[in-house]
Amino acid sequence: MPDFKRYLPKNRMDSMATVFAFFGINLIAFFELLYVLPDIVETSPNYPASAKWAHLVCGWYIYLNALSSFWKVIATDPSIRGLILPTMTRTGWRYCPYCECNAPPRSYHCYVCKLCVLRRDHHCVFTGNCIGHRNHRYYMSLMIFCWVAALYACILNFSIVLRVFAETGPLAIFKILLPFLVWVLRYISYGEMLLSAMLLFCMATLMMVSALLFYHVRNMFCGQITTERTHQVFKYDLGWERNVKAVFGKNWKFAWLCTWIPSSLPGDGCEFPVHSEYENPKDV
Repeated sequence: MPDFKRYLPKNRMDSMATVFAFFGINLIAFFELLYVLPDIVETSPNYPASAKWAHLVCGWYIYLNALSSFWKVIATDPSIRGLILPTMTRTGWRYCPYCECNAPPRSYHCYVCKLCVLRRDHHCVFTGNCIGHRNHRYYMSLMIFCWVAALYACILNFSIVLRVFAETGPLAIFKILLPFLVWVLRYISYGEMLLSAMLLFCMATLMMVSALLFYHVRNMFCGQITTERTHQVFKYDLGWERNVKAVFGKNWKFAWLCTWIPSSLPGDGCEFPVHSEYENPKDV
């Protein structure tokens, strides 16, 4: 019988961040698809039907992939749970006094999940789960689709905000940046305040996800996890292509396009080739 508690956030901080992330993904998606896009179509008499359907297809594609990635990060167990580990410590392995077992290289104990995680990158509060060998691909997909969604939403929102506030001149800047204050002073309606607030929310999301995506993509291309980046460990860097394959799997060229595309990982999360031992087939 599956342990459903494993899917739940581990503490209060995880719970609040996970609910916020889930709410944010759905809020942006439905606001753009059910309010912003119809408004753009209605206010543009000659808006092509093909463009409308293209927006709908792209919007639902981004939303469903972001939501699927979010679920896969949570549902995929990155820990050593279920593995048969050696009783004797091997080279590069170490004993974990908390799990009372020998832990593979690059695995670390998470004090929130209370388990050792294979090739542990970090504990993600927005999913309430650790990011490791088995679910790193889904975390990267989540970052990619959230970044695309936030950028897409900002572009759509900005065009409609400019149209709504076009007649007010410089005051529009304050309406966009301080919507609640301007609404309290009764310069804008409640609907205009929500529209400006959504634009600010999407812009803040875009900036935060951009920083996270840049950091983790750089680590992926260098074959590093967060701890190795901090301590400047480069021995697992096998070249950008093999490094990407270690995260997205053997079908890496297409796996990033959709969460549900099968792509088996090249290793088991317990043994990792290092740069000094790896021989590129092109050099043979």
